[in-house]
Amino acid sequence: MSSSISTPPAHQLQTENGSLQIRFEWQQDRYAHVVRWQSESGEVVEARSVEGSSDQDWPASPALQQLSTETIEGVPTILGVGCAGSSHFSVSVQVLEKGNGDDNESESPRVRFDWAVRMTASDAKEHPVADLGTQYSAENMLPVSLLGQTQSVRQSGANGGTKFVPDQSAGGRTRQWSYDLLGAT
Repeated sequence: MSSSISTPPAHQLQTENGSLQIRFEWQQDRYAHVVRWQSESGEVVEARSVEGSSDQDWPASPALQQLSTETIEGVPTILGVGCAGSSHFSVSVQVLEKGNGDDNESESPRVRFDWAVRMTASDAKEHPVADLGTQYSAENMLPVSLLGQTQSVRQSGANGGTKFVPDQSAGGRTRQWSYDLLGAT
């Protein structure tokens, strides 16, 4: 009997016409994701997550080890959980068509991310401003709409790019951040 290790399956969502899509693929010990927008003229813009390594308590982007695709209130949704160090991460991701998903009648389709991390009490106390958030590479970046108290921070160094971070002033063991990556109109 031979044993083999299987790679967890990819998860993908897209708009009806396929112009905006999100895809999660397994990368070493976690899922990485890419949001891809293709305009009517054929121009392609991608936002790729910057991942960390297994020895980081707070990697550049949350470490997600399990994903499922469910339908929530009629909208296909990717749900994910994972951990790094002693912190537990979760995410909900939806592709929303024009004018779908909130009170604002958006002119662009978008991918909505709702992230959370639960830290231990000692980590939250020792690291009130932990390096939390989701980072994207500097190559290209889709327009973004920040939700709630989420902030955007430009990153320097080898990976560069943009990082979306939770409001650190609230403190506490649970931190949240949310944003939409927009398809151009």
